[in-house]
Amino acid sequence: MRQRLTHLLHQNPNLFSPQNLLQIQTQLTTTGLLYLNPSFLIPFLNLTLSNPSTLHHATALFNHTQHLNAPTWPIMVRRLNLEADPSRVVSVFRAMQRLKRNGPVVDPYVYASLVKACNKLWATREGKAVHCHVVRIGLEYNVNLWNSILNLYSCSENLIWYACRVFDVMPQRNVVTVNGMLSGFVKNGMLDEGIGLFKKVLGCSFGLECRPNYVTLVVLVSGCVELDGFIVGRVLHSHCCKAGLDLVNEVCNALIDLYSKFGHLGEAVRMFNEMPERDLVSWNSMIAGYAGVGECRKALYLFREMRAGNVGFDSVSLSSLISAAANGRDLGMGKVVHGYMTVSGAEITVAIGTALIDMYSKCGSTKCARKILDNLQDESIVLWNSMIHGYVECGHNQEALELFNQIQSRKLRPDEVTMVRLILACRNSGDLSHGIGIHSYIENDIHLQSSIVLHNALIDMYSKCGNMSLAKVVFNKMPSKDVISWTSIIVGHAINGEGKEAILAFRKMRAEKVEPNSVTFIGVLSACDHAGLVDEGLNLYDDMCRLYHIKPRIEHCGCIIDMLARAGRLEEAHKFVKSMPIELNAVVYRMLVNACRVHGDFGRGLCLVSRFADLNTLHGAEDHVASSNILADAGRWDDVLHERSLMATRTCTKVAGKSSITDFR
Repeated sequence: MRQRLTHLLHQNPNLFSPQNLLQIQTQLTTTGLLYLNPSFLIPFLNLTLSNPSTLHHATALFNHTQHLNAPTWPIMVRRLNLEADPSRVVSVFRAMQRLKRNGPVVDPYVYASLVKACNKLWATREGKAVHCHVVRIGLEYNVNLWNSILNLYSCSENLIWYACRVFDVMPQRNVVTVNGMLSGFVKNGMLDEGIGLFKKVLGCSFGLECRPNYVTLVVLVSGCVELDGFIVGRVLHSHCCKAGLDLVNEVCNALIDLYSKFGHLGEAVRMFNEMPERDLVSWNSMIAGYAGVGECRKALYLFREMRAGNVGFDSVSLSSLISAAANGRDLGMGKVVHGYMTVSGAEITVAIGTALIDMYSKCGSTKCARKILDNLQDESIVLWNSMIHGYVECGHNQEALELFNQIQSRKLRPDEVTMVRLILACRNSGDLSHGIGIHSYIENDIHLQSSIVLHNALIDMYSKCGNMSLAKVVFNKMPSKDVISWTSIIVGHAINGEGKEAILAFRKMRAEKVEPNSVTFIGVLSACDHAGLVDEGLNLYDDMCRLYHIKPRIEHCGCIIDMLARAGRLEEAHKFVKSMPIELNAVVYRMLVNACRVHGDFGRGLCLVSRFADLNTLHGAEDHVASSNILADAGRWDDVLHERSLMATRTCTKVAGKSSITDFR
C-alpha cells in the first residue's frame, strides 16, 4: 500500500480528478500516513494545490496538521494559483502567522507572491506592511522581490513616486526592474518620464544588466499608442532597427498597432508583409488597423487570408471584424461575420455580444441588435448599456427609456454609463418627466449620487428641456464642480436666453479659480451674442486669446460676427472676417448676408453673394435661400430665378423643422 501511494503521489497532477484526490486522502488518513509522515504529506499538498477544485481541502488539511516543518507552508504559497485566487495567498499567510508554528520565514518567493496578491487585490496598505516586514527581516538582497514591490507602487497614480524611490534605493537592478518602472510611467500617463528613464538606460547609467530588451520596446511603443506619442513611437522604431529588434514578433505587433492607430496604414502593411513569421496577434493587429479606418472589406479579406493559412482565430479577431463592419456601416458584412460565428460554433461572449449590438445599431438595424440582447443569457449590464446607446444613436429614445424598466425588473444594477445614456435619451426627446424620474433614481442610489459626470449630464438635460430652475438646483447641490459643470450651466443660461446670468456664472467660475476651456467660451460668447452685450463679448474674446491662449474656432468667430452683425456694426464684422485666423464657412456667410439684408446694406450683401458664388462655397438649401432673399430685396429677379434653378438642379432640400411638446404636470 505504501509503495502504491508513493507512486500515485508523484504522478502528474493533471491525471487526477477531485474525486481521485479525495480517495487518496482517505487512504492516507486510514493508514495514518498523512499526518505522521511529511514524505507523504508534502506531495499530497502539491497535488491538491494543483487542482482549483481541491484548494479548500488543501487549506483545511494545512490548518489541522500538527507536524509541518518550516519549508512546508512556503510550498503551499508557491503552488497557489495567484491569477485565479490572490486572496487565498493572503489568507494562507495570515493563517501561518496566527498559528506561529514556525520560525521567521525568509523565503523571498513567499513575500513576492504576497506582494503580487496585494497588487491584484488593490490592497495597498497590506502591500506596504509586507514591504516593511521584508526590510525588517533583511531580504533587500533579492532583486525579484524588490521588482514585485516596485510593481505594486507603480500601478497607482498616488504611489508612483514611491516606486521611483524604491527604484533609486534598490541595491541591485535588472532589465525586469527597468521594464516595471517604465510600465508604471506608461500606466500613469507619464510618457516623458518613461522616455527619460529609457535614455538613462541606453547610456548605461544602471549597468549592463539593465540593457533594454524587446519587452522594453513593447512597453514604450504601446505607451506611445495610448498617450498620443506618434513621433516618439517613430523614433523608437528607428532604435528597434538599429538594435536588431525590428524582426521580433512582439515588437513588430506593437509597431503595427502604432501605425494603424495613427492612420499610417501603408507603413503598418509594409511591416506586416516584411515579418518573417506572423502569429495571431500580428493578424489581429492588422485587421484592427483596417477596422479603425472603416476599411471593412480589406479587414474581411485579411481574415479570409489568415484562415486560408491555417491560422486560428479568437474573440479579438471576431470583435475587430464586427468593429470594421460597424465603422464602415456595412450591414451585409456584419451579417456575414455573425453567420460565420454561428456556423463555426464560436462562443458569443459579453465583449462580442456588445460588439454585435453596436454594429447592428450603427447600421440602423436595431431589431437585429435587440434579438442579440434577448438571445444572450448573460445578465451583464454592459450588454444593456450597448442596446440603450444603440437606441439613442438611432433616435429611438422612448425604446431606450423602456429598457430601463426592464433593467429594474431584472434586478440588474445600472452603472454610470447606463444613467448617462438614459439622461441623453431624455435630453434628445425633451421628455422631462422621465428625466426627473431618472434624477430621483440617481439621488437614491449610494453608488451614483456622488458622480460629477451624472450631475453634469443632468444640468445639460434640464437646460436643453428649458427648465433652468432644476438645472440650477442640481448645480448648486454639487459638492465639487469641474470645468464641465460650469460650462454646462453657462451654456444652459445661454441657450435659454439668460445672457446676464451666463456672464455672472462665468465670473463666479473665474473667481473659483476654475480655468475655462474652448467650449466654455463658446457658451459665454453665445450668451453675449443673444443678450446684445457686444463690448462684453469682444473683451471676453480678447481674454480667451490673450490670457488663456485658446486658439479660436469657427464657433467663437461666428459668435463675434453674429454679435456685431445683430448690433448693426457691419463694418466691424467685415473687418473681423478679413482678420479671422480660420476660413469662413457657410454658416458665418449666411449670418453676414442676413444682417446686411436686415440693416438695408444691400451693396455689401450683394458683394458677399458674388464673392462666395465665385468660390463655389454655397451648396446647401439654406445658402441659396439667403442669397435669393437679398437678391429679391435688391430687385434682381433674374438672379433670384437663377438661384432657385440652382437649388432644383442640385436637388437641395431644406431640412424641415420640428417641435416637441411634453405634457408635464
